[in-house]
Amino acid sequence: MADYRLRAAEECFKSGNPTMAVDEAFAALDLNPKLPMVQNYITAYLVHSFASISSFCKKKKKDDTLVLCSILFIEEDCFVDVDEATIRKHYKEIALSVHPDKNHSVAAEGAFKIVRQAYETLISRHRLRNRGRKTAGPN
Repeated sequence: MADYRLRAAEECFKSGNPTMAVDEAFAALDLNPKLPMVQNYITAYLVHSFASISSFCKKKKKDDTLVLCSILFIEEDCFVDVDEATIRKHYKEIALSVHPDKNHSVAAEGAFKIVRQAYETLISRHRLRNRGRKTAGPN
């Protein structure tokens, strides 16, 4: 039954519903907590869900920093200058769990690209913020 729910999750994702895919994958996990790789599938679906929120923010010209932090599963407040080491650590963990060589979900390849883009964007913003602080000098 758990395998069926995981297949259903994959079908939900293929049909463009990552939120339902997350629900189905959690149902599979509830039925069989030892089901291999289900956590990685869930991570890939969540990354896609967060990415759709990020796209919405961009369309509305809103700051998407918090969403990008969600993509990397950074729980710290991203508006309070998360350091590069924290961003890098979370990137490595999430990238490994969604890497298509390790995660056989149909969502994995796209999730891997989204995670990479979120990492590059957050690192770039972090460096720009810090450069601005260094050049501003003491008042």
